[in-house]
Amino acid sequence: MNHVVANGTTTSTTAAATTTTVTTATAATTTAATTTTAATTTAATTTTAATTTVGTTTIGTTTTITTTVATTTIATTTVATTTTITTTVATTTIATTTVATTTTVTTTVATTTIATTTVATTTTVTTTVATTTIATTTVATTTTVTTTASTTGVSGLYWNKTATTRAGTSSSGAGLNQLSSPTGIFLDSSDYLYVADSGNYRVMKYAPGVTTGTLIAGSTNVSGTTLNLFSTGIRYIFVDSSQNLYVADTYNNRVMLWPSGASTGTIVAGNATFGTSFNQIYNPYGIWVDSSSNVYVAEYQNQRVTKWAPGATTGILLAGVTGSAGNTTTKLASPAGLVYDEANQDLYIANSATATSTVMKWHVGDSSGTVVAGTSASPGNSTTQLISPMGIALDQWKNLYVADRSNNRVEFFCSGSTTAITIGGAIINGTTLNAPYDVKLDSQLNLYVSANGGARVFKLAKL
Repeated sequence: MNHVVANGTTTSTTAAATTTTVTTATAATTTAATTTTAATTTAATTTTAATTTVGTTTIGTTTTITTTVATTTIATTTVATTTTITTTVATTTIATTTVATTTTVTTTVATTTIATTTVATTTTVTTTVATTTIATTTVATTTTVTTTASTTGVSGLYWNKTATTRAGTSSSGAGLNQLSSPTGIFLDSSDYLYVADSGNYRVMKYAPGVTTGTLIAGSTNVSGTTLNLFSTGIRYIFVDSSQNLYVADTYNNRVMLWPSGASTGTIVAGNATFGTSFNQIYNPYGIWVDSSSNVYVAEYQNQRVTKWAPGATTGILLAGVTGSAGNTTTKLASPAGLVYDEANQDLYIANSATATSTVMKWHVGDSSGTVVAGTSASPGNSTTQLISPMGIALDQWKNLYVADRSNNRVEFFCSGSTTAITIGGAIINGTTLNAPYDVKLDSQLNLYVSANGGARVFKLAKL
C-alpha cells in the first residue's frame, strides 16, 4: 500500500507606509503511515499465524526566509513662505515561496502460510522527502521630504517671524519683570541676557528662559554721577568672557567697568566731562572690548571712534573726524552701534544721523571706510535704504544685522550684499516693532531685539 503526502508553505507579506512586515508560517509536514495488520489463521494442525506491522514516519520541515531591505532617503529643503512636508513611499515586495514536499511510504506485507508452517512477514517502508523552499522578499523604499519654512532668510539662516517676549512686559515699569526704554542688549557665552534698562537707570541680567531679571548695576530710578550710579541715559553695554560688564554711561560721558558681582564700577574711558580732547569722550554710545581688554567707543557727539588701552587716561582716534559729521567716506555721522571684528581688525559703525543712515566698515589703521549697508545721504525704507540705524550685530559668516530704528524693523545683509531682507518687523501678533534699538545673537543664532518704544526685548527663534 503506497501513501503520498504533499503540503505547501504559506507566505504572507504586509507593506505599510514606512514599515514592511514579512510573516512566514512554518511548514510542518506530518505523515502517518501505518497500522497495517496482516492476520491469517489456517486450521490444519491448529496453527495460528498472526502478523502485525506498525510503521510511523513523521516529517518536520522548517522554512527560513531571508529578507533584504534597501532604504534610500533624500531630504531637500527649499525656502518659501509656508510649511509643507510631503512624504512619498514606494514599496515593492516580491515574495515567492515554493515548497514541494513529497513523501512516499511503501509498505509491503508478504505473508506465506503453508499448512503447519509459521508465517514469514517482510515489511519495507521507504520514505522520500524532497523539500525546496525559495523565499525572496525585496523591499525598496524611497522617501523624499520637501520642507518649506514659513520664514525669511538666506544662506541657510531662517528665523520664526513670530517672536516671543524675552524680557519686559507690554507696559513700562520698574519691577524686576519690567523694563523702561531698554537700549543696549548683550548675550554672553552661556546665553545670559543683559539689558541696559535706560529709563530705570540700571542694567538687568536674565538667566536663560527666565523673564524676571536681577539688577546687577545701577539703582532703580536713581541717577547720579557717583561710581555706583548711572546718568539718566545709558546706551550700549558689553560683557567680556569673565562676565565683567562695560556700560556706556552716556550723559555722564564715561564708560564704566563693573566687575562681575561688584556694587560699584570704575571708569575705563573718559573722565566724566564732555569735550573733544583725547582724555574726554562726548556721549558714548556703542562700545566693544577686545580679547586684550582694549575698549572701543563710538562717540555720538564727537563723530568719532576712539580706542582706550587698559589703564589709559587718553584714547586714540581710529575713525572719523573729531567734531565734524558728514556723508563722505572719511567722516562719521552720529555713530551709534559698534562691532569690532578682531580677527580682521575691521570696525562696523552705524551712522545714525537721519541724513546719513548707513553702516560703515572701517579697517583699523585706514583713514576712510566703506558703506556696507544703507545708501549714503538717501534715507528710506527700500531694501537698500535705512533710517537712523542703531544697534548692529555680525555673525561668524560676516552677515550683518541692523536695528533700523525709524523704519521699525531689523534688516539682514548677507556678507558682501547691500540689499537687505527684513527679518523683524510686525512680529508680535501684528504689532509693529517699536523703535528697535539693538540687535544681538545668542550661541544658537536666535535673534534678540530691544524695543526702545515697547519696553520689551523680543526673541526670534532660529529654525
